[in-house]
Amino acid sequence: MAYDPLAPPRPTHPTMKIRQLQALRALVLAGTTREAAELLHVTQPAVSKLIHQVEQEFNVRIFDRRHGRLVMTPEGRSIYTDVEGILSQIDDLVAKTEDVSALSGNAIRVGAMPALGFGLLPSALGLFAAEYPQVRCVVEVETRGRIEELVGTEHYELGFVTLPVQHERLMLTPLASVAAVCSLPLEHALARKPSIRAEDLADEPFVSVDPSILLRHRVDAVFGQRRVKRRLQVQVSTTALACSMVAASAGVSIVHPLVALAFKSLLAVRKFEPAITFDYAILSRPGTPSRVTAAFQGAAVAEMAKLTRSLDRGLRKSRKSDKRINPPSLRAPG
Repeated sequence: MAYDPLAPPRPTHPTMKIRQLQALRALVLAGTTREAAELLHVTQPAVSKLIHQVEQEFNVRIFDRRHGRLVMTPEGRSIYTDVEGILSQIDDLVAKTEDVSALSGNAIRVGAMPALGFGLLPSALGLFAAEYPQVRCVVEVETRGRIEELVGTEHYELGFVTLPVQHERLMLTPLASVAAVCSLPLEHALARKPSIRAEDLADEPFVSVDPSILLRHRVDAVFGQRRVKRRLQVQVSTTALACSMVAASAGVSIVHPLVALAFKSLLAVRKFEPAITFDYAILSRPGTPSRVTAAFQGAAVAEMAKLTRSLDRGLRKSRKSDKRINPPSLRAPG
């Protein structure tokens, strides 16, 4: 048995070892001692022993076995929340140590909101890596508020966000001002139009993003002001997932243009009216940036300019194509 329910509280603080905590995390993630052992490159008995030690230290049963499966107890879940927090801090410390140990200036850590993390950073990283192949890059997707905080505390050298931001002491480098676009399945009847009005989407099955995202509120406000009713068919957490849903014909959506551009071969991207404009920017700390940070920022600015030109060309091409193949009744008014 892993613990003694009749034992008195331990008089001293638990003397936990990192390996014991890592074993607990591996077992939670993997679900079985066999797979946890593979993650840790140890034997199954070694994992069982480490978990046994954790339970002894806290005098709490962390797992129950039910129908041949390990199920975490309520007490175990409470302990694991703290364990994961501790291990995350250790992971961050190890990463920072590796950054310091690397050649001076040869590592960079950046944070990005989902739309920019998916729509801009892959191509920007490709451009940067071609010039600086020796630099290790760490990219994390976070919320705007969290990015502001982590740039301010020097966890990130750069943050890629949608404005506005609240942190007054950070520097802002404008990236672009862009308008949201309508994404449609390739074979959708509205894909024959050069631009889509809110009224065109009345009663259409619609893929929305989470209410915690600014885009959702901006989009809902437009449809509300125009009294256009949509069928809110699906709700997802990111615009990338919204585009995936649209490509699978789950509905239509209004999304960040850079994300839609990444899906351009899988869905139809059209101008949306009235325009919903977003301002993208890079956050950094005051002062002279390192050579690597400046180079990464320059690559992002250059790639953003390239992507916005590509988006403009794509939208103009769809308008020209519509004029050639569609009868007047299918053209957008004006």
